[in-house]
Amino acid sequence: MNRHITILAQSLIGAWIGLATWSAALAVVVIDDRGQAIEFANPPQRIISLAPNITELLFAVGAGSQVKAVSEYSDYPADASALPKIANALGVNLERILDLQPDLVIAWLSGNGQRVIDRLEHLGIRVFVTEPRRFADVERLLSVFGQITGHPREGSSQARRFRKQVASLRDQYAWKSSMSVFYQLSQRPLMTINRDHIISELLTLCGGDNVFADYRLLAPTVNIEDVMKRDADVILISSTVPNVSRIRSQWLMMQDLKAAKTERVFIVDADLINRQTPRLVQGLEQVCQLIDQARSG
Repeated sequence: MNRHITILAQSLIGAWIGLATWSAALAVVVIDDRGQAIEFANPPQRIISLAPNITELLFAVGAGSQVKAVSEYSDYPADASALPKIANALGVNLERILDLQPDLVIAWLSGNGQRVIDRLEHLGIRVFVTEPRRFADVERLLSVFGQITGHPREGSSQARRFRKQVASLRDQYAWKSSMSVFYQLSQRPLMTINRDHIISELLTLCGGDNVFADYRLLAPTVNIEDVMKRDADVILISSTVPNVSRIRSQWLMMQDLKAAKTERVFIVDADLINRQTPRLVQGLEQVCQLIDQARSG
């Protein structure tokens, strides 16, 4: 009898140890974009997103139901629009965030700033920091977000799909002749992008050369004289520029510019190229087609 009890006890202990080992194996350790290691023993169930692209990435990997609040302009997919808004360009509502009791806040370093991140962590909130600058970063974040939210298969699947779509378009346009491009990010002040901006990589993939690639700032302010001096073959205008159709007409009237003479001035859907999400593929297709149109025009 005692022998049987001993065997049963050993079996139970063995099973418990096996369960403990299995549970420990589930823990996920990831490195965020500031280089900090963050361990997740369990997938977070109360996530707050502080940027529209982060919101979209979370929904893309199947973690939409775990997102409890988002930043302003988190409008894709449609379900994200109904979530409470706790951040905008002016800052974050720390009191509201505390009320929501998140087990994870995902922040955007450039957009939210180190001060906000420090304040959140000082309040005892776990923060994962992102700073995507390249197409490869989108692929990586899809995989990482899938891992930490408990959707590793969907995250990996979305990452592979994104990589293949980008590679296909790269191969399609790699042999095309180069076209110089000026991308207008805003009007007042007149701003553009340098080589480190993800939109510049998008232009390169389409066979476009960013005429302000050499500028030091990520989104530098320029003037009309600068634009005229660099005289791009193509002008692309972000759809977020106020009165964008009127701005396009103004460029077309500047007949000293090559792009104006040949009517190679186009408006681009900003949501598809300003956000570091899988929809960059759609933006890439659109921009590549516009630059290709300019080649044949």
